[in-house]
Amino acid sequence: MNRARLVGPARLVATVAAAGGLVALATTSPASPSAPNEPTAAGSRLAPVTSAALSCPGPELSGIDGVDDIDVPARIAAATAPEEIVTGDSVLGRGELVIRSGTETGETVTQRGIATSEDARSGVASEIVATGPMAPGLVAAQEWSVARDEIRGLATVPCAGPGSDHWLLAGGGDAGRQERLILTNPGANEVTVDLTALGAKGPLRSPSGLTVVPARGRVAVLVDAITGAEESPAVRVRASGGTVRAVMSDMWLDGSVPAGAETTVPTAEPSTRQIIPGAFVGTSGSIRIAVPDRQQAVVSARVIGPGGPSPLQGGVIRVAGRSTGELPIKGLARGTYAVELTSDVPIVASAWSTDRSGSAPGDFAWSPSTAPAKGLLGAAYPETEEERIRLVSLVATGGPAKANVLWREDADDAWSVREVSLNKDTSTTVEIGAATTVWVLPTSGPGEIRSAVSSVGGVPGSRLVSVAPLAASSVLSSVSRAHPVP
Repeated sequence: MNRARLVGPARLVATVAAAGGLVALATTSPASPSAPNEPTAAGSRLAPVTSAALSCPGPELSGIDGVDDIDVPARIAAATAPEEIVTGDSVLGRGELVIRSGTETGETVTQRGIATSEDARSGVASEIVATGPMAPGLVAAQEWSVARDEIRGLATVPCAGPGSDHWLLAGGGDAGRQERLILTNPGANEVTVDLTALGAKGPLRSPSGLTVVPARGRVAVLVDAITGAEESPAVRVRASGGTVRAVMSDMWLDGSVPAGAETTVPTAEPSTRQIIPGAFVGTSGSIRIAVPDRQQAVVSARVIGPGGPSPLQGGVIRVAGRSTGELPIKGLARGTYAVELTSDVPIVASAWSTDRSGSAPGDFAWSPSTAPAKGLLGAAYPETEEERIRLVSLVATGGPAKANVLWREDADDAWSVREVSLNKDTSTTVEIGAATTVWVLPTSGPGEIRSAVSSVGGVPGSRLVSVAPLAASSVLSSVSRAHPVP
């Protein structure tokens, strides 16, 4: 049985402290956010991070030469974890958290757990920088929503560190569908990026596969230049000479009817087992699967719910090597689910679903697979006057697991805490309202926890939706021990 209960604000410190080994669970090297629990090398120790930086793409529908910008009111929010979570050794001195967009710097924040928001500048990336005591537990996200004649959608994307190899699954061949790939380089040297793509019939020939991203720069690319009219594209981004952050924007104007917009992040790296923690299911949808290697994949899917796993209706598909396939989502009511995919060869995957009635305006969401949490996960969201409901999805696989979910809507609010206990191969959701900050802290158990947040806006009958994984948050890093020279 899955158990979740609210803990009163007065018990926040006691609840978090009871996790035991909290800092060890939340450790990470700033350069390796996906591997926080790597053993420390001989002659080194774990210490709180003293600087942290995250990259945001900036408004996704701008910055391509010869292509008209589409204005969206993108805002960025950032925060660091509250002191109740980041326990242990403290960093001395003054700490600062700022959001930088191009040459503009936002308000400086010096208090932990307080979210700050700034407008994102068109055509440029944004960088979130935290130093000193403000560095441990940094998170950020970019978000916008519009409902206009030419575009309609809600797009929430976590800001994160760069990498050297990304898979992005989004887009399609429908008339009026447009995808943009946004590459950001937070480093001091230019980076060469090789862009390749797979489709339903195999590798796609790209007329322009190499792109150079300038130092501390941003490049946006129309994905059609890489994939053409492919109905089921999967794009691979490989960087040399440095690392880049990559996200993909997907917009659909069905004739004259806006059918949705979403921005998605890379999937988990290729594996024979992929978990999608927050697959949104609307009126119709499918799971896109890509096979990076030459051998055919036989893939089976099952849905993991509060009561355990069950096979997805018609949930077996064969996908040729170096190709993509679409597994229809059938037999599920509207809602959010965890999905497990198993394969005999490594695959990558993401779920797509539209929430639309007939030919009326609608929206859709992409829900990528994610890596398991090895420490603290979190997000910060911009405040908005629009209606917004957020749902945290959590799934435990491989064994039982426990976690704490902490959130609040306003800096003046007390923290809400929910203790979640998950049996092996079960999932749950926690509604957090219009939260501006949320944290998921694995506390015990051998199982692997993954988490994502579904954000819903609009009004009944005309909903906007977006799904974004919760990002790993750096708290500790490995530092060398200093020894006096004899």
